[in-house]
Amino acid sequence: MKVQEKNICNLIKSLYGLKQGPHAWYETLTEHLLKIKFEHFNLDDATLFFKKVGKMVVYLVVYIDDLLIPRNNESYIASMKQDLKRGFEMTNMGHLHYYLGVEVTQNPKYIFISQRKYIRELLNRFGMIDCNPLSTLMDQNLKLKSIEGSAFDDATKYIQSLIYITTTRPNISFPIGILSQFMQK
Repeated sequence: MKVQEKNICNLIKSLYGLKQGPHAWYETLTEHLLKIKFEHFNLDDATLFFKKVGKMVVYLVVYIDDLLIPRNNESYIASMKQDLKRGFEMTNMGHLHYYLGVEVTQNPKYIFISQRKYIRELLNRFGMIDCNPLSTLMDQNLKLKSIEGSAFDDATKYIQSLIYITTTRPNISFPIGILSQFMQK
């Protein structure tokens, strides 16, 4: 039986939509990656795999059913994709442009990541699209107190939205951390 047929049979046993489906998919994928000489990068992070090929290291990131392969050797990556296609039906989406809400702009000299679209959506959702930007993130003399002020309408959704932006904007981590201490008022 071919590898691809075996993998498909294993996945069919745990039907799509059932609780065990994602686990069966991950186990099948991991088994195939280990067979083609990938290793877990760290046992605490089950989504990152790597493979040493001479002096080169190839990384592979798994997010549900998406595989992200940073490129540093086009010919080797092409052969690796063929190895993966032997086990799974795949579509090559080409260079990364958008992944998990993060926009990626690639250039031979740099890679730029941003969440511009997500931030615009947040500004629209919270009615702040026309607000004026500030040069400072937070008033340094601001003294917040949990016993004063009025209850904030579901502060959790605001703070969670802002925490996600720290993925590409770590400079807002401190003010977000301070604000999250006072979410109840």
